[in-house]
Amino acid sequence: MASNFESSIQRGCDFIHDFACSACEEDGLNTEAQHFCNQCTKYYCDKCVPVHNKLYKRHTVLDRKDVKKWAAAPEMVDVLERCNRHPGETLKLVCGDHDKLCCHVCVAMDHRHCSSIQHIPDAAKGIRKDPEFRQLPQRVDVLRKQIEGMKNDRKKKRASLRKTRTAIIDEIKAIRKKINDILDKMEKTTVQDLDRLVADQELSIKKDMDSCTQMHDELKSIMDDIQSKDSSGEPPIYIGFRKCEEIIKQASEILQNMSNVVKYDITFRKHNEIEDNLSSMKNFGELNESNVFGAQPHASLFPREHVFATESYKEYNVRMSSDKISCNIQGICELPGGEIVISDYNNMKVKLLDQEYRVVDHRDVPEYPWDVRHIGGNEVAVCVNNNDDDRHELHFINITKGTLVTTRELSFPHNCFGAVHLGTNLYISSYTALYVYTITGRPVKKLYEYKSDGGTVRRIAISNDGKTFYITNSSNHQLITLDNLGNKLATFTDPDLRRPYGVHVTTAGHVFVCYLTSNTVMQIDKDGKMKLATLAKEKDGVYEPQAVYFSNRTSSLVVGGYKDTLLVVHVR
Repeated sequence: MASNFESSIQRGCDFIHDFACSACEEDGLNTEAQHFCNQCTKYYCDKCVPVHNKLYKRHTVLDRKDVKKWAAAPEMVDVLERCNRHPGETLKLVCGDHDKLCCHVCVAMDHRHCSSIQHIPDAAKGIRKDPEFRQLPQRVDVLRKQIEGMKNDRKKKRASLRKTRTAIIDEIKAIRKKINDILDKMEKTTVQDLDRLVADQELSIKKDMDSCTQMHDELKSIMDDIQSKDSSGEPPIYIGFRKCEEIIKQASEILQNMSNVVKYDITFRKHNEIEDNLSSMKNFGELNESNVFGAQPHASLFPREHVFATESYKEYNVRMSSDKISCNIQGICELPGGEIVISDYNNMKVKLLDQEYRVVDHRDVPEYPWDVRHIGGNEVAVCVNNNDDDRHELHFINITKGTLVTTRELSFPHNCFGAVHLGTNLYISSYTALYVYTITGRPVKKLYEYKSDGGTVRRIAISNDGKTFYITNSSNHQLITLDNLGNKLATFTDPDLRRPYGVHVTTAGHVFVCYLTSNTVMQIDKDGKMKLATLAKEKDGVYEPQAVYFSNRTSSLVVGGYKDTLLVVHVR
């Protein structure tokens, strides 16, 4: 039967029909239909239509000359079984190579060379007993709640965004008012200076005019006196003459002095810097966009090349009364609402912390929990690993109303110490290799391997664009940087930095690494080639750190290790 099925698939690849015989399709054959039954809403070839007509004598059967009336037939295909790419076709096959449901047209066009094509009835056998199928209602219900929660969150974000817009506009108007006030003050001062200069010059002009009037009147008066003394003899006339000469001399000197002032004028030369500075500015300030993306609730407000400096340190106790031994924090991540999820290896617990770093809930796991990573919405994935009983799993946990609920689990044939989620892929570190899986757990490939010793692929982090991978190689005291094809780009080592363990990359591309033996938290450049800053050391509260996470919400590094406390490092 398998060989007949494979040959039918091959025939399906060779011919693509507008309408395939429904009866032949049920037998795994691909035969072009020549007839269509309105009542059955099925197609029949010349060999199958006689059987149909014999069974259903009163059905109306259309042949090829009425093919235009067949057009409505594809819509009659059951919605669930309808091929999304070819609505007139029914999903009959599944491609194992691409994990895709297919119709015959899909196979002929896109899966001709695939080696794992299976008939859906064969693939569907025992589906009701499949554990994943049994969990499907619960998973869908959880996901629907996540979707509804995300929708409500987006509504709140939209309302908050509009409030932010109003607040920024108010700030812009306040800036504009301050600028207007400054300009008004500058204008007032300039006009006052102008009025003072005009007043000074007007006073000088008035003095000149008064002097001219006085000289004019004195000359007229002395001449009138001389002319009136004409009959009085020469002495009075002589006296008048001499006085007039003196007045003429004084008047000439005054006129000469006045003539030296060519004109009264005021000039104005504007400060070009005012216009130049204003015209060079396109807006009142810099607007920074904060986006929800990937595993972090907010995009970093710090530019990619920013080198951080420490502002303060504070420790928060995360040990519970039910914890039997001291904590060992192996993983840290943050939810969109600001809650923190940590994995406590020693006590085999996943703990939920509120925004004040208080433990509000926990969930026991069957084996030692290692890394914990945000997947999306309020879902995280926890690496659960124990070589003694061959358990290598990834547990997906959803946080609903402050409660941790395990929704599904994936098992691996190798160790599972670290995990990162990006797009539709999961990246799993196995201690010596980096594997790629689909989000459903289907293996894709081994991206990188370093077998010289254990602990060569301890933890991993991926840049936001998915182009750069960072791997901590504890055994060789290295931070290794790869491209997305697994090619090594850089290897960073430092004699003062021993056993790199946890690594984290922000959405903007800042790289942070904690060193287990050196009790140090560092910022490394985005190329993975040099250290940029030391942000915390043992004297600051760092003790054998194994997990580091940067919270954009609080602009702080959260560090965990062999301690009952988390160290929160506020940076700038």
